[in-house]
Amino acid sequence: MWGTISDSLGNYKLKVPGKTDTICFSEIGFYSLEKTIVALVNSELSVELVPKRVDLSVIDVKIDERPIRNLMNNIFRNKEKNNPDQYSKYSYRKYTKWECQINNVTEKIINSALFRKNKTVFKTEDDSSKYLPLYFSEQLVFNEVQKNPPKQKSTVIADKTTGVGILKELEISGYTSALDMEVNFYDNYINLFTKDFVSPIADNGWFYYKYYLADSIYVNGHLQYRVNFRPRRKGENTFKGYFTVEDQHYSLAEIDGDLSSTSGLNFLKSMHLKSNYTFVNDSTPFYKRNQIDAVFDYIPFKNKKKQVNHLSLFYTQTANIDQVTINQQDEIKLNTKKAKYETVKLPDVNKDSLFWKQNRIENLSSRDVEANAVIDSISKIRVIKFLNNIANMSLTSYYDIGKIELGPYPNIINTNEVEGLHLFMGARTSEEINKNFNVWGGIGYGSLNKKVNYMFGFGYKFPTTSRQLFKLNYDDNIVRFGENEKILYLYENAFSPTENDIISQFLKHGVLDEIYRQQKASASFEKEWYPGLSNKLSASYTTDYSPPFYPFYRNGLPVSSVSAFEVLLDTRFSKEEKLIDKGFLRIYMGTEYPILHVVVGGGKTFYAGQSDWYGRIMATMYQGIHVGQTRLDYALEAGMFFGKLPYTMLDIPRGNETVGYYSYDFNMLDYLEYVHDNYFHAYLQYHLNGFFFRRIPLLKSAHTREVLSARFMLGSVSDKHQKVIFFPSVVTKMANPYIELGAGVENILTVLHVEAFWRVTPQSVIGAPPVGLKAQLKLEL
Repeated sequence: MWGTISDSLGNYKLKVPGKTDTICFSEIGFYSLEKTIVALVNSELSVELVPKRVDLSVIDVKIDERPIRNLMNNIFRNKEKNNPDQYSKYSYRKYTKWECQINNVTEKIINSALFRKNKTVFKTEDDSSKYLPLYFSEQLVFNEVQKNPPKQKSTVIADKTTGVGILKELEISGYTSALDMEVNFYDNYINLFTKDFVSPIADNGWFYYKYYLADSIYVNGHLQYRVNFRPRRKGENTFKGYFTVEDQHYSLAEIDGDLSSTSGLNFLKSMHLKSNYTFVNDSTPFYKRNQIDAVFDYIPFKNKKKQVNHLSLFYTQTANIDQVTINQQDEIKLNTKKAKYETVKLPDVNKDSLFWKQNRIENLSSRDVEANAVIDSISKIRVIKFLNNIANMSLTSYYDIGKIELGPYPNIINTNEVEGLHLFMGARTSEEINKNFNVWGGIGYGSLNKKVNYMFGFGYKFPTTSRQLFKLNYDDNIVRFGENEKILYLYENAFSPTENDIISQFLKHGVLDEIYRQQKASASFEKEWYPGLSNKLSASYTTDYSPPFYPFYRNGLPVSSVSAFEVLLDTRFSKEEKLIDKGFLRIYMGTEYPILHVVVGGGKTFYAGQSDWYGRIMATMYQGIHVGQTRLDYALEAGMFFGKLPYTMLDIPRGNETVGYYSYDFNMLDYLEYVHDNYFHAYLQYHLNGFFFRRIPLLKSAHTREVLSARFMLGSVSDKHQKVIFFPSVVTKMANPYIELGAGVENILTVLHVEAFWRVTPQSVIGAPPVGLKAQLKLEL
């Protein structure tokens, strides 16, 4: 006996032996129906079952939960051995397709002056709504995975991308999506779009879900059960849908689920996941197909009075698997022996249409073909070009006007006590001139000090498989005490070594006078040895000028400036990290493992006609750990200096004298309160993501989220550094560790994070407040 189960829409597909002549259709509550078929002929059959009618005056329902309890317990017990990720060695071919489009485009937009001459780029859905295709990409890869020793290799066989503007240019590399299945329901939590969602077969699934045994049927000689699942509570990151499981190994055959609620999420309007699993060699469960459909709302604010269909972004990703081999004999060979994983592109990945037609595991739909045909023409529309430039500027801080890009935009307008209103204009060459060579520069002017400052530099990216980058740079700038490039080891995607945002820039609770002028010339060479390990060697000459409000003195005499020549070697470690490379730009997309920087260096200081040699070593580590549906972010910094240095070149812990909230600064510390030559800093943030609030009726509808934080600092400093220049009178020696605690609320009106802080110890001797309230503008899912 052979059989199958239809999906939620009634669609089905059935393969039967050649001698079969009759198919029986049945469903609980309906009369069965038999249909005759012609053997060895592919046919499409649509049927409609007649419901049974039973008249009862009283219905007494008694539910026996033992069958579903026994079934779910068997599924939970066999999860580990059924999980496709459990095998020590396996390989497979994978075809992945990504699509993006704008949904619910109105007639007003279509007929506007912006699109009036380009109406043909808009396409029609089955429900007659209009959409605009933005991105279509497909990739065929061969993946190899082994656990001991751990190695992973992805060979890109073919790659084709059609996208609007920046979407077409960005290339995801590192631990790429080619090596990542994205969705595995055997895991307890599914991490998508930076959030964790509870799997319907999580170990603690009974806490989050209710299960109902809906049906059973024989498929290929084995009994399969269909189980419907629903969330126990509203507002949690759970799904509603069904799965089918076979009775021999209790492994999943199919699972189909929609996100049960998006009330506690921003932008995400809906999400649908579907996974199919198959047996390799009739006994080994493995992936067969994954699909992710998500709709993102451009307007995150909830409109309770009037629900309308407005513009939204639709994203879909499908992955199909074939040519699976389990526990193959040969060991995986990587090009770099010490590497753990790598992605290799074959010489010619830009295959023709005939290749794709012959090698796609899943054929393109008619709408896929239609989208491909119009996307290139969309990029040429003027308004699309403008929006693309804005999106590009958010990634690079420069606005593209052709062969020249203007920026960086965070530097255009600033204010401080030395320069007053500071205006800046800069530019750099674009990839239209040269993709491997880049020149940049800029000039600024302060209204108060009447001085001009400038910066310039150039860089060259070597045309090699692994990243190799050389830069020369000169910068003349006003900097804050404690503000230096060290923080960029934690904020690796930041444009500059500062945490200033709109709130902190304009709402300072004190006068920002802890600043000084710094001129710095530097050269650096960066090399990635293999994914996860890179080095950056840099040499610099830095001059710090005597601050107007905290002038340099030595032996009672003023010192106009101090200088240092320094050589640094930074070693960066990461594991299974996703990143985006676009020319000189590299954007780190994150990993579940710690990211570590170890920096060693040294040089010579010059001051008041004298000089001294020095050395230093420092390290940083940061990681985001998902704990159920909550997340713990931590960062650690430690360092040690040897020799004598001016205090501006020692560690000055980053303080905060604004009402803005800083993640990796001490929010109740003044800017120049401590100076250390040995230090350890720890920053912890625990995001509960509404774990308690969503269970409190009065708070549930506000969609706010709880956050707790703690910061710790331990440090010391030797008096020998005062032989270079004296410390300012406000600098305090640390007698006890610094501890501050915070508790606050995120996602207020979707964009605001407000947190209260308490400086536990030690009490400030220069008047820094022991308690305070900080705020930050932040957009996240």
